[in-house]
Amino acid sequence: MDFEKRTGTDFGNVSQRLVYNYIATQPDFRPVLSDVASETAQRQFYDFICGVYTTLYHDPTLIAMTTDPDETEDRPNPDRIYKDEARAYLEARKLRRKNEDRIEGLFDSLQHLAELGTVHDGTLVVAKGELGLNKRALGTLVKQLGALGLRCSEDDQALRLRSDAYPEMWDAWILLATLGAAEADAHDAKWRQEVGNEADRPKWQVFSHLRYLGQLKNRIFKRALFDPAYDYALDLMGELSDNPETYRQFAEALVAQGFEQSSDWGSGTDVTQFISLAFTKTYASPEGEPLRLRFLTQFESRYHRQILYTFIEDKVAVKTLLRHLDALPEPLQDLVYGFTGECRACGFCNQTNPKLPYNNIPAVYRGKPVKMCYYFKFFRTRELTREMLEGAKALYAWVDEHYEVAA
Repeated sequence: MDFEKRTGTDFGNVSQRLVYNYIATQPDFRPVLSDVASETAQRQFYDFICGVYTTLYHDPTLIAMTTDPDETEDRPNPDRIYKDEARAYLEARKLRRKNEDRIEGLFDSLQHLAELGTVHDGTLVVAKGELGLNKRALGTLVKQLGALGLRCSEDDQALRLRSDAYPEMWDAWILLATLGAAEADAHDAKWRQEVGNEADRPKWQVFSHLRYLGQLKNRIFKRALFDPAYDYALDLMGELSDNPETYRQFAEALVAQGFEQSSDWGSGTDVTQFISLAFTKTYASPEGEPLRLRFLTQFESRYHRQILYTFIEDKVAVKTLLRHLDALPEPLQDLVYGFTGECRACGFCNQTNPKLPYNNIPAVYRGKPVKMCYYFKFFRTRELTREMLEGAKALYAWVDEHYEVAA
């Protein structure tokens, strides 16, 4: 899709911001060899999905998304009167979730149509009785499908869908539903083998599992991901980062240094994190607890600048670096000091019992004794520079030289 990179920019409305996040995190088209759907059919369905995003970006009201002014949890709308200005982020979250439900509900419906439908002469045919929709809900769905460019017809028995722009895509539509169902079934079988009797598990755990199965299928369908094994996180994050070439070089250097790559694509109870990419390495710390280095990149919808880079989020790692602050080269001392800072006795760490000591660590920074705060400290930034990456690389190298990799 031909959209400019819009991290950290304002949008025409809150739904446009949300739809853009789907656009920005859409992987490239990757067909697979299949007896079910030709490469042409796969390409047409991929283009159809991209067209859905483009259409909704320009007119989100087509599926009842709102056109409220743009806002995020960290950047409230200056013209909006919030019920509680101190907790404006909660109202922004509620508005975002309302619109997320609309677009996620659309893809749930498209997935459901594929699971129930059969293809006959360039037409997807779905038995109306199997849809489980009342007359009003079915009418709404048909109206939305028409707004997205599909030709819908129905009789008492069936709903029929055709497309003038993508006449061959239906076999690929069915293929994706099959791929998603297979991946969900495999995960479900593994989960049941691990947990044993479902009746013995807490209700919340069973609910979370069922939700995750739906997310597995939805992820494959709405991404037109014909190759589920394709881990597209690095390709996407590289392009979305502030410096794509330097970012990829940094990621490749981490892998060469023994960091393990992993990714997530928005699982959980809230569709705020569209995709994340992590590189992790764990060391044995002299203090006993494992020390973990982790470079994490997240692309999220709830923040104005959707991308977030985290270099260290492990409290043990922060404590270890602070205890040995004077052993670091001075540029790295500056780097660590800039992310943590000195204890200012704010009282947050011991607010439940002011008699407790503050959570700080005595250290030496550039020859000066200091008490460094480590409470809820992360090494993270939303603006990534080459200098920041070089500093992180040097910090990781220092840890690698001084600590053994955990067994």
